[in-house]
Amino acid sequence: MEGPLALAYNEALLNGRILTSRGSIVLAIFLGSLRKRVEEILNCFAGLENHFFNYLKSGRWPSEISDEGKPSTLLSWYLQWYSIPTPTVIKTALEKIKPIRTTTSVPLLRLLLPGTHISAIDEINKLFLSSEVNG
Repeated sequence: MEGPLALAYNEALLNGRILTSRGSIVLAIFLGSLRKRVEEILNCFAGLENHFFNYLKSGRWPSEISDEGKPSTLLSWYLQWYSIPTPTVIKTALEKIKPIRTTTSVPLLRLLLPGTHISAIDEINKLFLSSEVNG
């Protein structure tokens, strides 16, 4: 996927198609398309949520034996794409909000993890709520 995408971008850059005749940058459109495509790829992998939750709980990468290396590669993409901090940082944030009983922890997590994308914060919130239910 990334090979043809990189080639198309490079070709557009070399041919001057990144800039329009008015001088405005078309790069934002390209990056928006790229963002959408990466998110589609990440959403296609059914086991990513489980691998993410296991990674947050244990701090260990998923096993690559059964899935030909896809889990760890996609998990690393996910962590980078959504600017997710280390499991230790997330556990510290969750410990801070644990005494506060609320139906959602998203606003508090957003304050404690300001650089993390809201989609990832929602997933962390799901993990927090499930751990509250399961003890």
